[in-house]
This record gives sequence, structure tokens and C-alpha cells, in this order.
Amino acid sequence: MSEETEIEYERDLSRDEIADHLERFADRLRGSDEIELEVGDETVVVNPPETVEFELEVEDEPEDGGVERSIEFELEWMRTDDEEPL
Repeated sequence: MSEETEIEYERDLSRDEIADHLERFADRLRGSDEIELEVGDETVVVNPPETVEFELEVEDEPEDGGVERSIEFELEWMRTDDEEPL
């Protein structure tokens, strides 16, 4: 079995900009089979099946100088042979 591959991009955005990203993703998720995602300078194409595992996590984590609060949305499914590896 191969190792985990992850593409990640992080930056500060306004609440409106984040909402725009989530709305575009929601539109693509409702639309066609393939979803094209821009992750920094890279573009990744994924093809989620009709039903996927959905996870929502809200967390408080102690950090130097305070408590960092986070919200994470995660979709998981088994990649098919038709999907390109990351």
C-alpha cells in the first residue's frame, strides 16, 4: 500500500471570501461528477460518488497566548481506479 498524499493550501480570507469558496464548491458538488479544485498553484480534479462520508468537527485547542477554535468539513470516499492519484 502506498503512503498518504496530501495537497494543502492555507491563507487568511474574509468571511465573504470563504463563503464564496464554499458556495462554488457546493454548486460543483451538486452539478457534474468531476469537481475541479484550485489548491494554491495546483488544480486537482476529484470525482466523488453519489454518497460520501461527511464529517463536521468543531474544536478548541490550547495555543500559546489563547485558544485556537477551528471548524473542519471533511468528505471521504474510496478512490476508484478511474480517478487519478494526487
